Amino acid sequence: MSWDQLFLLPLGWLPELGGRLAVAVVVFIAAWLLGRVLRRWARGAAVRMRVDANIRFLAGELLYWFVLALGILLVLTLFRVDPSVILATFGAAGLALGLAAQDILKGFFAGIYLLFERPFLIGDEIEIKDHVGRVEHVGFRATIIRTADNVRIVVPNAMIFGEIVSNRTERQGDGSG
Repeated sequence: MSWDQLFLLPLGWLPELGGRLAVAVVVFIAAWLLGRVLRRWARGAAVRMRVDANIRFLAGELLYWFVLALGILLVLTLFRVDPSVILATFGAAGLALGLAAQDILKGFFAGIYLLFERPFLIGDEIEIKDHVGRVEHVGFRATIIRTADNVRIVVPNAMIFGEIVSNRTERQGDGSG
């Protein structure tokens, strides 16, 4: 056996790894670019359909991160990492994170519900528990109302979701009031 063969024998895996690494970089960049293009497309389609700005942002971001996660999963499978192990690990981590952040997630999903259901709009006068005021902002975590005394009140969306909300604003043509 020559010195060349002795030296190159342990490095025989290097060309295969280099090829996989090159493909992995291309796949990741393609997923990243596709995610950005789809995010821009989703936001543009939502603007044309006159969807609320918060929902446009949410839809675009969810689409972007979903495509990026699929790209990362594909990259890991290039290196012979079993996808079921990855998904099980993320599932267990998601469960632990969900249990740890239960109150935060409850408020977040209540905010998403309020953005889709829209029981009140910005500018409406609402009553929640002992607070009466005009809605200034509806976010993912909280809704901001301003009282007649010009006091700014931040109400967690989880409270709005679980309480009776009176909308005192009468809108023309929708029969609510």
